Amino acid sequence: MPENSFLFTNSCGAEISARIYPCNGSDRGVIFSHGLFSSKDGYKITRMASSIVSCGFNLMTYDFSFSGESSGNIRDISVIQEVDDLRNAVSEFKKRGVRNIHLMGSSMGAAVSILFCSSSVDEFESLILIAAPLDLLAIIPGMTPEKAASLNENGSSLISGMEVSNKFIMELAKLDMPGAVKQIKVPVLLIHGREDSVVDFSNTRLFISSCTSECRQVIINDGGHNLTRDSDIAIITEAVMSWLVEFNA
Repeated sequence: MPENSFLFTNSCGAEISARIYPCNGSDRGVIFSHGLFSSKDGYKITRMASSIVSCGFNLMTYDFSFSGESSGNIRDISVIQEVDDLRNAVSEFKKRGVRNIHLMGSSMGAAVSILFCSSSVDEFESLILIAAPLDLLAIIPGMTPEKAASLNENGSSLISGMEVSNKFIMELAKLDMPGAVKQIKVPVLLIHGREDSVVDFSNTRLFISSCTSECRQVIINDGGHNLTRDSDIAIITEAVMSWLVEFNA
């Protein structure tokens, strides 16, 4: 499938690497935000790309600051900066003629999509969230609000073997994710594996109890966090395609 790779800049002037899978003649689109330590070329989204395009949607994927082929070092990762990256990705998509936009995110990319949608003046069609974390500190084994508060902000910690600044962990502790969910006004498709050991399934229950907009669940009963088995991707693809077709009718 043809795809267009390009760079755009975020509000700090850093280069963000992006890719568009085009659906010629369509002004509808999906922007995919990847998870922590993943990239725009993650396995799930590349497997789903052609199906999304076949539904009549342009698909844009991009690497957050500090990730993939974008500028920066993963040690300096910041959720707030990633929200800014998404804001600029939306602006870039619109410059290319896409007007009706769905935000889609996986894991930390889902958290970024929630935060952005909850505070943005832009209008979106829907949110598609895969393994969305609301208890952000819980994705770091053994981390508690008390431990986060005691960290040296000039130091660093290891998360899944990756060195990140303690400022990132302290930032996570300050974000009010349930409060952000309450501000969402668009329909939401929630996809989660019940056996997720990274983003516990209880996050989905917390999302539903906080959400005031239409919310539809797709639960993969034996699914873990990565959801990269062929059976997982088939379920996710079918759910996303059905969701998008409703908006493209």
